Amino acid sequence: MIYESDLEGRAGQLPELQFRYIEQLAAKRRASDRDDEGNMLWDDFDYMSHVQPAAEAFGIAELHNWELPSRGDEYCLEKCRNFRAEATRISAKILYRYATLPEKDPNTVALDAETKTKLRFHLHQIHTLIDNEQLPQWLKEELHKAVSALEQEFDKARTRLGTVLELFGKVWEGSQSVGDALRTVISIVQDAKKSEREKSALAAPVQQKQLPAPKAPTVAKKKNGFDKALDDEIPF
Repeated sequence: MIYESDLEGRAGQLPELQFRYIEQLAAKRRASDRDDEGNMLWDDFDYMSHVQPAAEAFGIAELHNWELPSRGDEYCLEKCRNFRAEATRISAKILYRYATLPEKDPNTVALDAETKTKLRFHLHQIHTLIDNEQLPQWLKEELHKAVSALEQEFDKARTRLGTVLELFGKVWEGSQSVGDALRTVISIVQDAKKSEREKSALAAPVQQKQLPAPKAPTVAKKKNGFDKALDDEIPF
């Protein structure tokens, strides 16, 4: 089993990294968990029963079509083994994606699954708009390539804002109407970056204002009788 205690401290992590963490945890349990007699406690069914729901929860689209078979299914273990191979491949791909860019690069933004779905919807509409434009075929092909490149950029763990603006410029030069449609896409990316900055600011530790050190107590000087005016003490 994977328990709630296994996931402590994971809140706020990017969905793809959350998925990879659970996939790796399940893989380790499958490989190492044994009973007192050395028998494996996890098999491919146990692996899939944890990793497949994680894929659904964290929006891993490449695993959405997989369904957990029943233990009694004749091909249960074969299906689970095939799922493990695919999940392992996707987990490795996530690892390599995150290895290509600094995690806190200020010129990138991490898009969550909901935002990526919204962007794909708008890009699909833009592809349709390009097809309906009165443009030379070669230009339509160039615009389709630029929009497809945008979609690939959005699929990365962190989207590079400079690349988005560069591709936007290419589309704008090719067709003003398509460029106008892309403004909605740019706005969604900008809102995602603004939200990321706000979350980062909220998560930053608040520095406590340090109180000044207490002053040392002032010790009154003892009077020794010699600090009085001499005229008061002399009787003549």
